[in-house]
Amino acid sequence: MSSFEPRKPGVPGRLVMAALAATLLAGCNVSPLYGPTMEGSPLAADLAAISIDSPDSRVEQVIRNKLIFDFTGGAEATSAPRYDLRLTANVSEALVGATQINVAPSYSVAIAASFELTDLASQRIIARGVARGIAAYDRSNQAFANTRARRDAEDRAAASAADEIRLRISAALVAGT
Repeated sequence: MSSFEPRKPGVPGRLVMAALAATLLAGCNVSPLYGPTMEGSPLAADLAAISIDSPDSRVEQVIRNKLIFDFTGGAEATSAPRYDLRLTANVSEALVGATQINVAPSYSVAIAASFELTDLASQRIIARGVARGIAAYDRSNQAFANTRARRDAEDRAAASAADEIRLRISAALVAGT
């Protein structure tokens, strides 16, 4: 046997590895994210029953529109709202790459969207947090192109934040927290 050949574990080693794996997996509780909630209702019905407050800015409107589409699949909500979602979004911009000439500097748009989902019947807060989205864009010497590029970057960052909000709300509704 050379020194480079791996040693094969014997029966006691395999038993120890099996016991360790069983111990680690004993606490796992795996369930599908889009399965029924703890109350037994389908998640899609709970998501469609979320009303979203009116936005105060264009970025909040983009997040709101994406969430409404994600929650209802593009259809109108057929049931009365059971949950209320409050959103606020803060937008910041930073210079990413600077050169000595600054021919086409790159900028980054960051969005921090705070959200709070409340059960309307019990007034209990089900989920709250801050979702973030970041997108970059390049500036040029054309004013309209710069405005449009920044707006497109804001839309991409807002869509990313909306996706995170949808996932976190879905997880909270399925878990029943």
